[in-house]
Amino acid sequence: MSKRGPIRRTLTRWGSRLKRPIWWLPDIPAEQDEAYRRIWQELRSHKHVRDGRHDTADWRERRGVFALCLIRVPASALDEEIEDIRLTLSRFPFVRLHPDYFLHIPIQELGFVTEKPQRRDEMTPGRLQEFIGLARQPVAEFATFPVKLGGVNSFLDAAFLDVHDNGWCSRIHHRLRDFVIVQPDTTYPYLPQVTIAHYTGHAKMGNLPAALSPWRDRTLGQFTASEVEVVTLRLDEAYPPLETVATLPLAPGTGTRIIVPSRPVVE
Repeated sequence: MSKRGPIRRTLTRWGSRLKRPIWWLPDIPAEQDEAYRRIWQELRSHKHVRDGRHDTADWRERRGVFALCLIRVPASALDEEIEDIRLTLSRFPFVRLHPDYFLHIPIQELGFVTEKPQRRDEMTPGRLQEFIGLARQPVAEFATFPVKLGGVNSFLDAAFLDVHDNGWCSRIHHRLRDFVIVQPDTTYPYLPQVTIAHYTGHAKMGNLPAALSPWRDRTLGQFTASEVEVVTLRLDEAYPPLETVATLPLAPGTGTRIIVPSRPVVE
């Protein structure tokens, strides 16, 4: 009798008891919380901030528009304390604040959309529509989920709000990577965030961590994510309107094909 038989039967029994697919197993919420903690701790070990603006000279010289998937953050979902944070940040000369209409959780950058692609990060409008067609059903298999924002945090080049979503943005991000036309940059692991300001150059950090610390452990807003949008950005200004190309709704309820917001369970 084959020695693989008992092992295979054991794996089959174990797998049949799982309520979620294998990619569900990592404790994504705990990993995100640990990543936010490390970022905040690392901030205190540096003396300078860096330029984090996306609208570089290269960006403005590109053709067409830039496309990405995101979840919009409604300004009405933010607590009034966000204005105190913005006021605090505005006192630092290297800070450029994001306007309300630009607030979002990035899910997947798609690339530049142009009629005649010439670089690896460019695609045609037709290819963008192809991605939308492929992504619509997989996104619809996720149920709506609650999102809590905060506390405030900061990379060396941007201030942001932590995202507490039970790992759902990360799961959607990894699902959509199966369909992207332009292969994504994987230099840094995906971490959901709501950027509220970019830093505009190399400068002394000063007391930035201390100034932000009163809001480090605060919940600063919450809302229910009900859809993912594919949007485009013009390249001629820093914060153009986010133009919706397609809306990919999440499932309003649960069902046999719906991935429901709960952690994996083994009976």
